[in-house]
Amino acid sequence: MSIRARLIFSFIVFFILSTTISIGVFWMLSEIEKKIEFLEVANRYMVEIQQARRFEKNYLLYGTNLEDVSEHLDVAENMLSDHKVTIEKILGNDHFKTMNNYLSKYQSQINLLEKGSSEKLNTRILRESGSRMITFAEEFVNKEREDVSRLLNITKKTPIVFTVCLILFMAFLFSVLMNQLFFTLKEFMIYTKRVGDGDFSPIQFKKSTKNEFFKLAQAFNHMVKELNHRYEILVESQKLRAIGTLVAGVAHELNNPLNNSMLTASILKEDYEDLDDPDKKEMIDDLIHETERSQRIVRDLLDFARENKITMKPLEINTIIKDSLRLVANQIKIGKVRLQLNIENALPMIHGDEQMLKQVFVNIILNAVDALPEKGIINVSSMKNMHQGFLGIKIKDNGPGIPDHLKNRIFEPFFTTKQKGRGVGLGLSVTMGIIKKHSGFIEFSSSGGHGTEFNIFLPVTEIPSKKMMSQEDLD
Repeated sequence: MSIRARLIFSFIVFFILSTTISIGVFWMLSEIEKKIEFLEVANRYMVEIQQARRFEKNYLLYGTNLEDVSEHLDVAENMLSDHKVTIEKILGNDHFKTMNNYLSKYQSQINLLEKGSSEKLNTRILRESGSRMITFAEEFVNKEREDVSRLLNITKKTPIVFTVCLILFMAFLFSVLMNQLFFTLKEFMIYTKRVGDGDFSPIQFKKSTKNEFFKLAQAFNHMVKELNHRYEILVESQKLRAIGTLVAGVAHELNNPLNNSMLTASILKEDYEDLDDPDKKEMIDDLIHETERSQRIVRDLLDFARENKITMKPLEINTIIKDSLRLVANQIKIGKVRLQLNIENALPMIHGDEQMLKQVFVNIILNAVDALPEKGIINVSSMKNMHQGFLGIKIKDNGPGIPDHLKNRIFEPFFTTKQKGRGVGLGLSVTMGIIKKHSGFIEFSSSGGHGTEFNIFLPVTEIPSKKMMSQEDLD
């Protein structure tokens, strides 16, 4: 259910609850109004019975006001007759008949007195029926008062109960919606941070979840896909620049084996008839050796330049380091700097993309070559146990270093300290992205005049990290 649907459903429930309570309160107030009106009738009935009894006692004592007794009895009888249905509903049919019976008995005794038949008067019946009429009238009044009091109590409690239910309902709604909102927003914050760390894998949402966040996830995945595409373009552009730098060194390196091959071939051609077979074979071996040397140089460059999809596989870090150094060997010679290699043997395997990791080492070493003066030193070493679960690769130079005020910017895209025309500032930015994509991290230290040191840490894994495995985009 989408958030919009949940809100609509909640408002419908709230509307139904409010309407029900309002109708209920209106009904109870109407009933109280009727009860109060009928309570007045009951009080009047009791007053009429009490007046009849008072005048009855006056007559028996003083012989006066007998006609007033009949008058009040007639009013009471008319009231019972007019409100028969309501009284029967309140007191019950049997109770009403009993009231009527006592009223009739009392009326018959009063009629005897009016006719002058005092000898036929039964004072016991008169007193008993009169007393019972008073008792029933009081019960009638008390019953009505109890009903009015009960309805008033219910009416007073209803707003309190409604308020409590409303608070509980709002708390439940707030808890459900806020948990969903905050939890999902927290997830999106994690995804955003993950993208910032170089992991462009898409968000995985259930296909059955078709709420607003699913649409946001689709838009987010589309954005991540475009970012990943542009990141790959950025990586390739930096790679092409590195290739351009390497080509200059390769041309210089190829010149020697090509010259040797041409010289040997020329001598072999000119002196072919005068040479014996062992000399010819030796010259041919020299040609093969120099050709293989040229082939290896070109192959290394082509392997580095080849555009491949990211392929995560088990790798030996020392092999990657040696291949990377072979690629930049000519730049090191041209720059007239020295290279020191210190690698530990029997290091555990890592999982990663071979070409991307080579690009990392090439970028950092070429930066060091550009920064170092003649006879500068670059130290490359590999080690384990610097951080638990990671292999460490240290690349250190004794160059001029980086000023303190620029340290926080060296991994920014397009930031460079090189002279104009010697770099566009993408090397370290791309390097950081590649290392994060491999679930690793870089530690950097430098001080003016005391060189620069990069420590690259890559996780030791038997199985590729889930972050590095391909995932399908959402539909």
